Amino acid sequence: MDLQTYYAENRRRMEIAHREFAERDHGWSFTLSPDALSWAARQPAPVRDLVRLVERADADDVFRKPEPGTIRSAFASRDPETEVETGAGFGFWPSDAEHLVVHASGAILYADLPALDVYDVLRRVVETFATPRASYQQS
Repeated sequence: MDLQTYYAENRRRMEIAHREFAERDHGWSFTLSPDALSWAARQPAPVRDLVRLVERADADDVFRKPEPGTIRSAFASRDPETEVETGAGFGFWPSDAEHLVVHASGAILYADLPALDVYDVLRRVVETFATPRASYQQS
């Protein structure tokens, strides 16, 4: 695939994702299940693998999502000088979407993890989805 084709395909995917985001009128509300606290209490602490914890919580239905789909790692925060990864940001892949990935508004910083218990990490993940934005998986 040449560069021009690559960029054209990404523009197409972006347009579809933005349309899919706008067509939904459910409000993009993310919360924790009533069992989240007890689920969190059964997990090893401190949190050592943030991405794995979130993906396991999602698989166990700890997150209440606005529609069927999965939450998983979508982006990373990086130190502006060293480019070292400093945190993980999450996205929601709706099951019934062609290209839409709903990105959270921010990342959970790895430096914050030692001060947080598992339940606090789950709450922070939900908080990052308070102002979600449309994104897409690049070609």
